[in-house]
Amino acid sequence: MQRTFLLSLVAINALVAAEDITAAFKEGKASGQIRSYLMVEDNKEGLADYYGATLGGHLKYETGSLWGIKAGIAFYTTNYIRDNVSTTHVEPTASNKGSRYVAGLVDAGNHDTESITNIGELYLSYTLSKSKATVGRMKLNTPFINPEDGRMIPTLEQGVWLASKDVEGFDFQGGYLNAIWNRSTPEWKSVAESLGYGYPQGNAPTTATTASNFGGNTVSNGIYIGSVTYTPLAGVKLEVWDYYVDNIFNTAYFEGNYNAKFGDIKALFGAQLIAQQEVGNGGNSEDSQANATNAQIAKSYFGKGEKSMTYGAKAGVGYNDTTLTFATTMTTDEGRFLFPREWGKEPLFTFQKRERSDGSGGTTAFLLTLEQDFKAIGVNGLTLSIGYGNYFKQDAKNWKLNKYGIPSYAHANIDIFYKFSGSLQGLVIEYLITRKDAIGNTYESASNTNFVFGKNSITVHNLIMNYTF
Repeated sequence: MQRTFLLSLVAINALVAAEDITAAFKEGKASGQIRSYLMVEDNKEGLADYYGATLGGHLKYETGSLWGIKAGIAFYTTNYIRDNVSTTHVEPTASNKGSRYVAGLVDAGNHDTESITNIGELYLSYTLSKSKATVGRMKLNTPFINPEDGRMIPTLEQGVWLASKDVEGFDFQGGYLNAIWNRSTPEWKSVAESLGYGYPQGNAPTTATTASNFGGNTVSNGIYIGSVTYTPLAGVKLEVWDYYVDNIFNTAYFEGNYNAKFGDIKALFGAQLIAQQEVGNGGNSEDSQANATNAQIAKSYFGKGEKSMTYGAKAGVGYNDTTLTFATTMTTDEGRFLFPREWGKEPLFTFQKRERSDGSGGTTAFLLTLEQDFKAIGVNGLTLSIGYGNYFKQDAKNWKLNKYGIPSYAHANIDIFYKFSGSLQGLVIEYLITRKDAIGNTYESASNTNFVFGKNSITVHNLIMNYTF
């Protein structure tokens, strides 16, 4: 009798569990995005130009909750429809370099690749109250590691992530990452292998010109991230983030923002600080040897004893739907600001689409931005952003403070968004035009455009259409 009762109880529990699992899948949600991207890379007259039209996006399914647990999977794809990017279409006066921007629509590491499809998300998550734990492949959005939505497939991460808002006024996030799918590349790589994968490595911080060679030569057990965001008062937000990349470097990031409104007028202020230093041997032990050669130094991502300090500030004023913001960023000359562009865009107040500050030290930047929403005049969904900045760098041949050899430059962006409504809700069209011109020495000659091609005297057109469902 007792045995029969126990067997019946087990059977009932199994039946209930099966029904719960079935219900979780029935309550699941399919979502996704269809994305098209047309990009034109217009270099200086006489140099190689590039274009590419792509179609892709992602399809995702997430189950309903079962005892607080959810599972999700998402496939990402990008495919050229038409392009002129290839390993043979290069610029001979720039050391046979190819496309810098258009190639990233599919595979920046192999310009002959026409299509990429892979599993970008595959995870289990558990939610309790206002806390959530996720394990597996996921899409994170943090100040330095983020999707960087400027090509077709975003940057994605693998590991464990925790987020909690259970304490009033605080937002805690953190976790451990052991693999990354770099944007504009076809496959997942370990953290160490992702460095330099699909992206230019620049030059080592040596007096003589020595190409960096850390790609495939770094050793790391992964990335540890922790953060606290505190909102003590309305309009006040304070953030602290730390990125510890085992055996390579540590980046501490501090940001504070204050927003106030006085009737139709609003004011905003912000400050940020980034402190970086080498960890372990910077990724490779060879540069720690006495009398290390330039070739050995080039194998480390962070140079021996290398560190940097970056400061930023911004102030802005708005009236109704118009906001004008002025920002500045300064990196001291004690070292280069370094963070793998493979992993995400930078949170600097002077950041503009289609260029980075990564690899530069002894720099000062200024940016003026105008943002306009047109809903007040009856055009709902239309927004405009215009930015103009000057970016003053060390000499393009000073590899110790200018990793990618980018001369000082002026950078202008016009970014227009239109979000549809009604029967076309979910459709967003963006047109971005960016222009960069040198204000520093380019060392240009008829046979040498290494400091011009893909860097300045360039206009990049971007037409992006996203339908999210």
